[in-house]
Order: sequence, then C-alpha cells, then structure tokens
Amino acid sequence: MTSTDRSLLQELQIKCQQMHRFRAVLSETVRDMLDQCEWSLVPSAGQDELPLMVVRLPSRICLSDPLLQELAEQIESYMGPVDFALFSGETSEPLRVLSKTLLDQRWHWRGS
Repeated sequence: MTSTDRSLLQELQIKCQQMHRFRAVLSETVRDMLDQCEWSLVPSAGQDELPLMVVRLPSRICLSDPLLQELAEQIESYMGPVDFALFSGETSEPLRVLSKTLLDQRWHWRGS
C-alpha cells in the first residue's frame, strides 16, 4: 500500500467516524427518517462554504414536514447552519434550502 493509499484510507476512516458521531446525536425519529434515505454531509460545499447535507427523500418534499424541521434543528445544534440539497423521486433537480430557513418557517407556521 502506498502512502497515498494510506492517507486516503485514513481520511475515509475519519469521515466514517464523523458520520457515526453525527448520527448518534440525532433523535431516534430523525435517524429512522435518514435510514429510509440516501444522505451525506459534504464539508464546505454549500452556500457561503457551509456544510452541505444532501438528502434523497423517498417521497415528495414538504418544507413544513416536522421531521425535516427536526433534522434542521438537530444538525444546527450539532454543527451550526447547513445548506440542504433535497431530492425527491419527482425531479432530478434538488431543492436547495438553508437550515435556518427551515427553522424560521417552522416558527412562522406555528405562530399562524
């Protein structure tokens, strides 16, 4: 194994550990939701170099979905604001939304 291979393997192991730690802090309901999806976190790939969370949802995207809002709240408390790229089976183009926008809308809807 070359030193480049070792470096890549070590980087992959670190990323896996980070993903496991992140998943462990989520509530059971959010973990269950993510278990039904393909998802990933990409550092500095979002708007203004925020982390980007890519989620491929099995159903239609609804920004008022309590689970999606709970995910936004939990990820913000864990790592700060993130940019979401949400995919559904209905389109190949992602819906891009910031976690802060989801949380702001949640409070707006509750106040209505």
